[in-house]
Amino acid sequence: HHHIVKGFPPVSPYIGVSPTLCYLLKEKKPLCCLQLAQVCEHCSYRNAKEYNWQNKTIILAADYASNGIYNFIIPLRAHFRSKTSLNPIILLLERRPDIAFLDSISYFPLVYWMLGSIDCLDDLLRAGITLAENVVVVNKEMSNSAEEDTLADCNTIVAVQTMFKFFPSIKSITELSQSSNMRFMQFRAHDKYALHLSKMEKREKERGSHISYMFRLPFAAGSVFSASMLDTLLYQAFVKDYVITFVRLLLGIDQAPGSGFLTSMKITKDDMWIRTYGRLYQKLCSTTCEIPIGIYRTQDTSLADSSHPDEDNDSDGVGVTYRPKSQISQCLGCVQNQNSTVMLKLY
Repeated sequence: HHHIVKGFPPVSPYIGVSPTLCYLLKEKKPLCCLQLAQVCEHCSYRNAKEYNWQNKTIILAADYASNGIYNFIIPLRAHFRSKTSLNPIILLLERRPDIAFLDSISYFPLVYWMLGSIDCLDDLLRAGITLAENVVVVNKEMSNSAEEDTLADCNTIVAVQTMFKFFPSIKSITELSQSSNMRFMQFRAHDKYALHLSKMEKREKERGSHISYMFRLPFAAGSVFSASMLDTLLYQAFVKDYVITFVRLLLGIDQAPGSGFLTSMKITKDDMWIRTYGRLYQKLCSTTCEIPIGIYRTQDTSLADSSHPDEDNDSDGVGVTYRPKSQISQCLGCVQNQNSTVMLKLY
């Protein structure tokens, strides 16, 4: 860890990025070493397992390297995390990224890329899916059907469903373009609980609700979100000029003097005495000065065959809170990439 320092990234992929204090390498990594599974003169590793990392990895799968990936990396290398808790980030890209993009990510510690797709089992294994804490899937814009809106997410859904079948305990976060397609995520046949929720969703739709998918488990657990949610948020920027600044600060892409940051904490059975979300809000505000802004409903995935969880099963919640800067010393386990979707759910 001696070669990791705190500083401002010297190269950014686009103009208008305000510098963010984060962990960087003292000397940038040679471009050949950025390739995860490519042997070069500096290293001979052929897959993620051979690196023997201490922490679990985060895999980001996309069809090409967009500049938005830079914004994905920044909060995961933020200065308030501990140096020993950094998760290796592996970009699984279907097209070779250009030199300018590689140059901008070569200053970050433990960031790698490899050519491949989540459709291919070998690629997933080489990228170390068995070591992954999270797999984030960016919508496959290139290969999805452009003919019809409802088919806009077809390839992404099929690829994620296949991955879900092979690795049921993997936590994944998928971006879709149509919120109505979120009901097809992580489909299990004969899932009584999901069937019950789908009837509830129908009733909500009939009542004219725009967020009828709200109670579906994949959405409530943070494992799927729709890009259109961000659009609705950006429309508000016409009348509220602070919206974009606020969202960027909240997601950790920007920093301001004395500003807090996004973090997550686990809510378990031991916290059930708090009873309501309102009381949780009061408790956190008065003790650790945190503001809870959302709560995930998670399901225990270690029991891969729990196809119909009961209402009172052992599913914990994950609360996402905004922590003032002065409280950094007692951080409860900082942001995982999931949290970037929470913000969108609130609007």
